[in-house]
Amino acid sequence: MSSTRLLILGVLLKRQPIHGYDVRKELEIWHTGKWANIAYGSIYFALNKMASEGLAETISPEQIIENKKGPARIAYQVTEKGRQEFERLLDKAIWEYKPEFDSFHIALMFMNRISKDHLLGAFRHRINLLRADIESFKATADFNLFPVNSPHYLSENLRLFSARLEAELQWIEGMVGKLEQGLLF
Repeated sequence: MSSTRLLILGVLLKRQPIHGYDVRKELEIWHTGKWANIAYGSIYFALNKMASEGLAETISPEQIIENKKGPARIAYQVTEKGRQEFERLLDKAIWEYKPEFDSFHIALMFMNRISKDHLLGAFRHRINLLRADIESFKATADFNLFPVNSPHYLSENLRLFSARLEAELQWIEGMVGKLEQGLLF
């Protein structure tokens, strides 16, 4: 399943008609780059691909949203086929359990090939990154730093992601202790 496709169709349904730049801004507000593995540069490609597949369509030139700072931009809206695809992907995503993939897990399988000092440095660096993300997600969720009229469940999604990061943080801190005590190798 394509999380990018599901997210873009969802944003289109929420705010259509909308142009690619505003789709990107919406996804950035939701912090999707951190939890959905979406490359923001792929949004325009995905919109064009979905349009070619009949999932989305560009609105007629007389309906194109005028840009006050420059030329008119192409705006998109979901077709009936796109709405059905969104519902299919949404149902699949809510029922499916698919563990996250992170190349960090592969690296752990070969950590005996990394010097203890290098591994400790990498773990401490990851600890700092995790703490920063946790703090950012919690602040966004706790202080409701979403645009006005955003649904409350956006905060809950960030709280879920924070809880997952906190579990990883706790595990890595334990690994640092084991490494320092020479308990791993």
